[in-house]
Amino acid sequence: MTLVILVVGCGEKADDSSYDVVTNSPRIFTFEELESIGFKKSKEYDVTGLEGAIKAINGFWLTDIGKKEYELRFYPSHSIAVSLGESLAQEVTGKDGKIKKSDLTWKEGIKDRRRIKGQLGTSSGGNSTGPKHGNYSIYGNVVMLCEGPEILSLEVCWELISALEELD
Repeated sequence: MTLVILVVGCGEKADDSSYDVVTNSPRIFTFEELESIGFKKSKEYDVTGLEGAIKAINGFWLTDIGKKEYELRFYPSHSIAVSLGESLAQEVTGKDGKIKKSDLTWKEGIKDRRRIKGQLGTSSGGNSTGPKHGNYSIYGNVVMLCEGPEILSLEVCWELISALEELD
């Protein structure tokens, strides 16, 4: 008799190659357009120190995989979002994303970028904290920090991007 064991991941895709991190769009998006597709604002941040940004919002949106939290940073153009916003998005996302105030370039909203480890399938518990946003995406003039483990969070970004694409 042969025993076959099938291992299934917990919601993460094995391959995220179908999701681009940086995608240009001819549109310049506003927060009001995101509200029109159901995005809910929790907080608006002071963008002083967030070079080039014109607005930064923390909020949530109901995706196909549940309610997810995002931090959205709006820039005047795609090229400015990439040149000034990408390194700051990389700084706070992923399993090694910075969450200590002393390590951050832009400190506004730091508490909203932390989560208690173990909430998203990580192995630590207790009072240990980690980054809430596993990945980011830049779509047009918007830098999106998206909730979840790295691969899943890129999918979370793309659910919102897909909704924005339907606005055209």
